Amino acid sequence: ARVVLLHLWHFYLWIAISITTCYASDRTFPLLVDERSGVRCGVLMGDGGSGYGSSQWVLPHTNFNGLVRSLFVPSLSMADAKPDPAPVLNLLNAFRSSQALFVAVELGIFEILQASNSPISLEELRDRVAHRQRQPISPDGLDRLCRTCVALGLIQSPSPGLFALTPVSESYLVASSPTSLAGYCTHSAQVVWQLFGDLSSAVASGAHVWQQAFGQPGSDVFARIYSTPVAVLRFLRGMHSFAALSAPSVVTAFDLSSATSLVDLGGATGALARAACESYPTLRSAVVVDLPHVVADAREHFAPPPGGPCDGRLSWLAADFFAEPEKLPQQVDVVVLSRILHDWDPPRCRQLLALSYRLLRPGGSLLVAEMLLDADRVGPLPVLLQDLNMLCQTHGRERSAAEYSQLLGDAGFVGCDARKTGSYLDAVIARKPSGPQEAGEKPSDTALNGCV
Repeated sequence: ARVVLLHLWHFYLWIAISITTCYASDRTFPLLVDERSGVRCGVLMGDGGSGYGSSQWVLPHTNFNGLVRSLFVPSLSMADAKPDPAPVLNLLNAFRSSQALFVAVELGIFEILQASNSPISLEELRDRVAHRQRQPISPDGLDRLCRTCVALGLIQSPSPGLFALTPVSESYLVASSPTSLAGYCTHSAQVVWQLFGDLSSAVASGAHVWQQAFGQPGSDVFARIYSTPVAVLRFLRGMHSFAALSAPSVVTAFDLSSATSLVDLGGATGALARAACESYPTLRSAVVVDLPHVVADAREHFAPPPGGPCDGRLSWLAADFFAEPEKLPQQVDVVVLSRILHDWDPPRCRQLLALSYRLLRPGGSLLVAEMLLDADRVGPLPVLLQDLNMLCQTHGRERSAAEYSQLLGDAGFVGCDARKTGSYLDAVIARKPSGPQEAGEKPSDTALNGCV
C-alpha cells in the first residue's frame, strides 16, 4: 500500500509541476514518454533546449503511461527546429568554387606546378604566372587563389607559402595528361559560363540562348564552338577527356565480340572507337566519321601511337554525315552514336537514327553512349544539370532509358537495352531486325523500366 501511495504522490507531483510550468510560460508543451525508463517531461524552451532551464523530471517506470497519454495530448505552439541551411549555403558558394578552378587553369598554375619537381614558393609561382600571362600578378591575389585551391583539394601546401600538385590535379588538370579535363574547364569558362548566365531566358523560352549570350543565331549550335582552330582543339580536348574516361565501360557494357566492323558517327577524337579496338581483337575496322577540320585535328593530336592494338584498324573519314551519307561505310556490324542524340530535337534524332539504320547490316547493333536519367526523371543530379546545359546550348535534351527505348523503337530498332556503367556515360543498345519476323519485337522490360 505504501508503494502504491508513493507512486500516486509522484504522479500528482508531476502533474502539479507540469501545470505550474505551463502557466508560468504562457505556452503549451509536449509530453515526452519513454516506455523503457519511465515518463520524462521535457519542457521545450524557445532556445531549442529541453527542460525548464536545464532541468528534467523523470518518474520511475510505472503503469501510468497510458493514463498520462489519455490525460495530456502533446501540443507545441512554437516553430519546429529549423533544418540545416548547409545545402543552400553550399549551392550559393558553388559557382565561386567553379570560377576558382577556371581561373587557376587559365593562369596555368597546374602546368607550372607540374613542371617543377618540388613544391615552389608563392614568389616563384607569381613570377612564372606573370611570365606566362605577360602581365603583373598580385602576390596577395595569387595567394588567396592558391589557398582556396588548397581547400578545394586541387593543390597542396606542404608548408606555409609552398605549393604543389595533388594526384587529382596531375591527372585531370594538367593539359599534357591523357585524362586532362583542362580543355573542358576552358570551354566551360569561355562558353558554358556565359550561356548559363542566361538560364532564366532558356527556361522561359524553352530554347538555347546563343543569341542572348553571344549575339549569334543558334541555327548551328556548334558554329561558335568550331569558330576558330584554337576553339576547335580546346573543345576536342575537353570532349576527349570525358570520352576516354567512359569509353572502356561503354564498349564493354554489352558483348560486341562478334562485330568485325564499326562506324562512330561524330566520333571526333576516336576515343570510343579506340577503346573498342583495344577491347575486341576481332574488330577489324573502326571508322570515325566527323567534319573535315575536326578529323584533321583528331589525326594530328589524338591518333594512338603506331604499333599498338589500333594500328591498321582505327581510321578517320572526313564527311558531313547529314549531307554526305553516300560517303559512309555500309552494311557494318555496329554504329556508334556517342553524345550525339542529346544535341538534337526529335526530327533531327529521327534523321540520325534512320541513317544509322541504313548503315547497319540486318542484325547489326546501334550503340548509344549518353548520360541516362533515372526512370522517374528526377535524378541523378549530374544528368539533370547536363540537361539544363543542353537547354542553354543546343536543340536537345538528356533522356531516360524508357525515352531512348521509345525513340529507337520508333526508328525500327528492336531489343533495346540500357545499362548504367558507373562512369560518366551510360550505354544503350538496340538491333536492326535480322528479318521480317523480328520487325515487330518489343523493347525489353529493362529498357522500358530502367537500367541495370
